[in-house]
Amino acid sequence: MKRIILLFLMIFGSYLTNAQNGFSDILAAGLEAADKYANSYTAPASEAFTYNLASGWYESGKVLKAGKLKLQIKVQGTFAPDEKKSFVLDPLEYERIIQTSYDNTNNPPANISVTFGDGSTTPRLIATVLGENNPEQSLIIRSTESNTNLLLQEDIITLAQGIGSTGLDVVPSAFFQVGVGLGAGLEVKARFIPKIETDEVKTGLYGAGLQWEFTKLFDDENGTNNLPVSVSILGAFTRLDASYDFEDGAVVEGRDQLIETKTNAYNVAVIASTNFKVINFYGGLNYVAGNSTTDLKGTYTFRSNTVIFPIASTVEDPLSLQTDVSGVLGTIGAKLTLGAFNLTADYTFGEYNTASASIFFRI
Repeated sequence: MKRIILLFLMIFGSYLTNAQNGFSDILAAGLEAADKYANSYTAPASEAFTYNLASGWYESGKVLKAGKLKLQIKVQGTFAPDEKKSFVLDPLEYERIIQTSYDNTNNPPANISVTFGDGSTTPRLIATVLGENNPEQSLIIRSTESNTNLLLQEDIITLAQGIGSTGLDVVPSAFFQVGVGLGAGLEVKARFIPKIETDEVKTGLYGAGLQWEFTKLFDDENGTNNLPVSVSILGAFTRLDASYDFEDGAVVEGRDQLIETKTNAYNVAVIASTNFKVINFYGGLNYVAGNSTTDLKGTYTFRSNTVIFPIASTVEDPLSLQTDVSGVLGTIGAKLTLGAFNLTADYTFGEYNTASASIFFRI
């Protein structure tokens, strides 16, 4: 469970540790260039994780009876479309950004050029955190003396791989979920992950939802009806707070260095399901919205003997990456009832698709 929940943090952290020199150089080249690249690289993972946390809130249009309790273990995986596994990187755009950053320093006048490793300046697709660079990709930053055009320095930045290079093609999550019947067609739900706190990692996930079965309005005086389906509406919210405290100086010299992410995911759904005894089918129409903020915190000191970045520079809390998502998604699924135990599986379709499975029992 711990490894699954920390995957998103480790994805972003892998960029820092696997591309140590490149990360240092691109930050030293200017925060604007670093922010642009980091946002393009990490945004699809943030979006996928937000959609993941918004999913999995229901497995029936029928709510629990008053006083009944449901205990559930849920596992989910979100799949990114191919177009989210890469982004277009234009070297000339980064050249303009880095040149502007350089011109704002007190360094001697120089011309900056940026090309790919093969010398091309034609924009091309580069891996996001969910993709793969095959073959590996790099940027070459050159500085030349303004008057003589003499080459002063050349720096090579290896661009980060994504999780696709490891064969992984899914953003997973796992958590506990409970439901309690309140009566009057209402069921309150909650989901959580027990708090995890180590020297390096802190996580906490919690969420709450309320489902109302409005077909209960057609119950007779005995509290039953003969409708072939149950229909409900649901509103739910999930929050993830997590941080990864990597060893000071492991990537770049500095202190109090950590990655911190906060994700909020909301779901409003209309749900319908069959009312059979053993096997039932359900579906839902969901409006999902959410946001995610990932901050690189601490102080970072860049020391370089290159002509491009000849002066040591210290920055504090250099990056804050933000994404917002919203969309309408459809869900279809099935539930198998074996006495008090139930097995469910469903699939949610949208910009990002999410598969979900659970086992639960009712008390």
